[in-house]
Amino acid sequence: MKKINTGKVALYASSILSLIAFILTYFLDPLKYTSQSPLAAIPAFLLSIVILIIGQILSIQSEIEKVSSDSDKICETVKNYLHVTKIGTPKSAWKYVIDRLPILEYVQNTSFNFDNEIEKTCKRLYDDDVYQESTNEIAKYVSKGLHWEDIGDGSAVERLRTITNGIPKNAKGRYIFRLISHAEPQIGFILLTYKDGTTEVLFNWDFREIPQDPVVLSSRDHEIFNMFAAQYSGLWHVATEDYDSIATRSTS
Repeated sequence: MKKINTGKVALYASSILSLIAFILTYFLDPLKYTSQSPLAAIPAFLLSIVILIIGQILSIQSEIEKVSSDSDKICETVKNYLHVTKIGTPKSAWKYVIDRLPILEYVQNTSFNFDNEIEKTCKRLYDDDVYQESTNEIAKYVSKGLHWEDIGDGSAVERLRTITNGIPKNAKGRYIFRLISHAEPQIGFILLTYKDGTTEVLFNWDFREIPQDPVVLSSRDHEIFNMFAAQYSGLWHVATEDYDSIATRSTS
């Protein structure tokens, strides 16, 4: 089915309405000029010009929205054919994830921090308003059907419990997390599965001993995604449930 060009429709409609408005205003003569007087055409002319301007504005706005939509589609298509693309800082990458919650079906996230990274990570990511507000957004979309899993270490426990406590009991989706006591450092990454079946992995979140924030990388390459998915599966099987939280809920 051919899509209607709303910009052209607005332009054509405004031209027709402008002509009709000119004729009606001229003959109705709202300012009580005689129809033979040239002055009677002034309000008719001005009204028709206003209608034409409004139609032109609506047409331009429609074209801008179309170009923006087409640009987004092009970017998404290009990303599908690139092995790795740069997303930005961890804060901007987290916003990237949260902005896509409406079109996500399944999220598998990890939250690991080296001992010497925790203070910097909190300052640069977890204490930021974008992250603080995101816990409510996650709970909101889990209630609508989103499935979200987290694997975290000791530094992530309280943050993950906050998300858990925000999930309503009648949620259509599910949120669950497990904890890992890693003797060796683990890299952080997040796996995204979209409602259309597209998969994506974001990695290189870790705040190491570098003078600037890390640049989070993204890939939709199936082999790269599967590599991280296998790593996630292995971590999930060795991770444990938050038994302290379970015990608290069962006695409350």
